[in-house]
Amino acid sequence: ELDTRDHVYLPSDDVSIQSSSYFKSQKKKCNWRKWIIIIFVYSCLSVVAALIVQNEYGSKKETPGDPPTPSLIVDKCENDISTATVGEQICIPYTQQFTSNPSGIQVKQVSSQYLSALPSFSINVSSDTVSQKKENWIVYFNISRPDQQLRLMKENATCDSIGIYEITIEYDDGNFTSFKFEISFKDPQLKQIVTRINYNIHVHCEMTKTCMASSLALFVNDGGSSRLIPDIDVCSFTDKNSGTTVSADAIIHVSQLSENQTISCVPLMTNMELAANLTSTSGIPVCEGDCVPDCTDDPQGEAYFSDKNDCTKFYQCSNGQLVSQSCSQSTYWSTSKCTCVHFNDEICNKDTNRFLSPILSIEKCANASLA
Repeated sequence: ELDTRDHVYLPSDDVSIQSSSYFKSQKKKCNWRKWIIIIFVYSCLSVVAALIVQNEYGSKKETPGDPPTPSLIVDKCENDISTATVGEQICIPYTQQFTSNPSGIQVKQVSSQYLSALPSFSINVSSDTVSQKKENWIVYFNISRPDQQLRLMKENATCDSIGIYEITIEYDDGNFTSFKFEISFKDPQLKQIVTRINYNIHVHCEMTKTCMASSLALFVNDGGSSRLIPDIDVCSFTDKNSGTTVSADAIIHVSQLSENQTISCVPLMTNMELAANLTSTSGIPVCEGDCVPDCTDDPQGEAYFSDKNDCTKFYQCSNGQLVSQSCSQSTYWSTSKCTCVHFNDEICNKDTNRFLSPILSIEKCANASLA
């Protein structure tokens, strides 16, 4: 008999057994709850991701018969663009019909104007529609198309794209066919601006997106002869993606030029015929204002005009017509005195017969006493 104040202790083994079974049952309940929560969260995330994908891509429809080509713009490559401009698209459609399924396509550049290694790449054709990007080229094959089953495209043409290419097509039966095509660039454009600022002629010449011109030269043309302008600033910048931009600038004093002369900008390249076709020529605005003598108001020969280019020459009105005359040796025409006077080295250069200070306008004088 036990007293109610006494404590009852179970054997230690029984206590440990009961405690262990109790905690195991509770642990199993927690594990089940944890997995239920994980599955629920994962399901919610999957549904949200599916909705995002549907909203982003579900409205975009693919072209029937074309393979999905994210970031590959092959639909633009429908016309032959083998003559392009730097930075523009190149497109080579293969118009022949395939008689059997190809197993591989190899593209090789066999010639180039550059000394760099010629690229070559190949792709495996494992289905009726293939679209792959290789060496900056997009190779597109679709045997279900009625034409242009094979198309090659390069989104941005670079200078090293120029050359001859060979495409080899291997078939399942072991046979192969090949064809060649050439890529060339359009002739670049040459821009030339000739302006006068005070007593100087400013010449600017520029050519952009060129793969042919290495530099530019400026020439002054006088009749059938030309002379090189030596003091010019040439700037050249070459970028792989945009080609070469080259420019030439010169500042020439107007006393060294005359209005009947012209200035030509010539690109320096190995193709001399192309260089001649691209050459730009502009007139020289040497004289400003009224630079043409006019005898309308002086028909009786009472008016005299200086020559705007040659300081030893002058013009006289005779019956409404201009008559060219020259001063005697060692003299030049003075408009202020309206006669020929002895050379003044500060006004007229006796070696070139040109005014040291250019004439901005032609003034007439009367009552001449010729020397």
